[in-house]
Amino acid sequence: MRATITEKEALRLLRIEHQAVAALISSLRDEEMTRGDTIRHGLYADQRCSFKDLLAHLICYEAFTLAAIDDWQHGRQHWVIDAVRDPRQSRDMHYGGISERAGLSLDEQLDEYRRVSAALETRIAALSEADWRSEPAFSMPRRINLGGMIESVMVTPPRPMYRHLPVHVPDAADYIRSLRATSGR
Repeated sequence: MRATITEKEALRLLRIEHQAVAALISSLRDEEMTRGDTIRHGLYADQRCSFKDLLAHLICYEAFTLAAIDDWQHGRQHWVIDAVRDPRQSRDMHYGGISERAGLSLDEQLDEYRRVSAALETRIAALSEADWRSEPAFSMPRRINLGGMIESVMVTPPRPMYRHLPVHVPDAADYIRSLRATSGR
């Protein structure tokens, strides 16, 4: 896959995503973030996720992207490049990202989200347009460049470009209202 947008546009959209997540975090109470079965969109049918679980899911894809960029720049193919194209591995990644962080406290998870999202923005901002369009130093069965690889991990359909939150929380205000109506507050 070739990059469909520039590095600057990817960074702009990623920053919008991070600002939307930060705004939602600042609007939610701790209990609301940890209450189970509140995320209703874009999950596997058997999931009963809290907002904290959703953060683990978001962290997972951004952390994999960081690792894949690092491997790419060192001439190695990260396993996630192929995994996102395989339904079973993609499902395992989805569940694994949540289960790996299940033991973290809410504060630890919020801290990890902030660190990983800031690191991803910094890493993408440091890429030149030539880096963004660079070909892999390893063999791939399909044409791909660095920006396209990042898109393949970060923008797996049906996600809008670099916007993962709207898949799971299409309307933040509605989500907050539903949480507060359920708790009676």
